[in-house]
Amino acid sequence: MLDRPVSPDRLERGAIGRRDRSLVALRRGKYSRSRLAARRDRDVAFDATVRAAAARAGRRAQPFVVAAEDVRRKVREHRVPLEVCFVVDNSYSLHADRLVEHVKGLVFRLLEDAAARGDRVSVVAFKSGVAEATLALRPTRSLALATDCLQRVPLSGRTPLAGALELSRRVLRQELHKRPNARPLVVCVTDGLPNVPLRRGGDALGDVLAEGRLLRRARVGCVVVDAVPPGRADESCGPALAEAAGGIHLPISEVAPEVFLAVVGRAA
Repeated sequence: MLDRPVSPDRLERGAIGRRDRSLVALRRGKYSRSRLAARRDRDVAFDATVRAAAARAGRRAQPFVVAAEDVRRKVREHRVPLEVCFVVDNSYSLHADRLVEHVKGLVFRLLEDAAARGDRVSVVAFKSGVAEATLALRPTRSLALATDCLQRVPLSGRTPLAGALELSRRVLRQELHKRPNARPLVVCVTDGLPNVPLRRGGDALGDVLAEGRLLRRARVGCVVVDAVPPGRADESCGPALAEAAGGIHLPISEVAPEVFLAVVGRAA
């Protein structure tokens, strides 16, 4: 499902993987197009360079000379892995509908799919008894480790969603320093009812939307799985968060593992 064609992003990444299409800065991968070369570029696109020189010379009969302004370099594409951070709303409202277990199932399914593809998954959840987020599962490809950690995810009475999104962005930023080839993605499963701002006296909803815009600015993909309780759909910030982050909004009632994996592939 995740191998469905999607448009590659414009950022040239540092290495290659096996998951999603992206541009790579190495002299490997499929030559897809060309662009103006800088002084230090060595991966010269000779066909595009000759065409540029010929176009500059026009229809004159004499031989043309390739100038520095004609030199083009190759733009290459290759598969890259995903770095997925789940933001899991483990508040009591979700526990009442047993949605936390549903979320864990989605994480396990993605990990199974990631094992052979070089992807890694992390989980940010809410601390029990404290209105703040915690990194419940560090980035991993180990299904056994994920199972052990997720079984111990505590329940929380508060919803510090903005803090969880901020933490997920920091986790992905740190991991991209280690694996610059990965495409980052946040999957936020929440009831869309935040009640804890980033700072005392702040606006919980405003902070959530601000964090969504920061994800978009950082070029982090986003999928918002909306698990709002029945009768409170109008109160959920899920659609607004997805719009602020430039991501995808998906009601949890429509989520099945296969559909979810396809949506992740489109959002990355």
